[in-house]
Amino acid sequence: MAGVELDIIGTMRTCFPEKFGIPRQSGLVPLARGILRFSEAQPAAIWRDAMRGLDGFSHLWVTFVFHEAVEEGWKGLVRPPRLGGKEKMGVWATRSPHRPNFLGLSLLEIEAIDVDEPAIRLRGVDVLDGTPVVDLRPYHPGCDVPRSAARAGWIETAPEPAAEVTWSEAALRAIPESAQRTPAGMPVYSAAEVAELVQSLVALDPRPAHERGRRGDWAMRLLGFDVKIHIDGARATIVALD
Repeated sequence: MAGVELDIIGTMRTCFPEKFGIPRQSGLVPLARGILRFSEAQPAAIWRDAMRGLDGFSHLWVTFVFHEAVEEGWKGLVRPPRLGGKEKMGVWATRSPHRPNFLGLSLLEIEAIDVDEPAIRLRGVDVLDGTPVVDLRPYHPGCDVPRSAARAGWIETAPEPAAEVTWSEAALRAIPESAQRTPAGMPVYSAAEVAELVQSLVALDPRPAHERGRRGDWAMRLLGFDVKIHIDGARATIVALD
């Protein structure tokens, strides 16, 4: 076959309007929510039929398109952030978005199934707001975990970036107002959930790999506000929510 055409089954709305700050993998931040809304190219009844039986599962494998990487093209060799952005690996030994067909795969927790809309609400997302989704399949603990010994390759020895997080008084005061600034269509958060979400994301040290170890200021767009961060070594201070 010269090529395969994929239909977009729906679009994921998430709390991440920009790439900076998105968790490196799914499940690292359980409060990172997403809502999969299905395409209007098919009648809603078709999607309702397709979801029948999903309510018995806890997690879904979500296949999606790294749509913002397409114009950049794919690469045979990439620089994984876990290796400091310096050492190269073959793209198939990584989770890089710069793949031949730009397909991503995330294991996400089902939070709720909305048959009426229809939509699926998910937790632990690691995808950009507006990401096109092309397939779903249930996680099966009896089949999706290898029965033979498993190895993690170079990832076993790669350091996991982390930061010790503190808050400024100004940032803490801004939490309630920030929680009310969620754009239409995105997942909704309470003030307490916003605080936990921001804390969890900053603790992952969102700096680009080549900038880790450098003292400086960064800003991460989240929901409808900016999280301004000052990082010095392994210490991160949430300076403001604007």
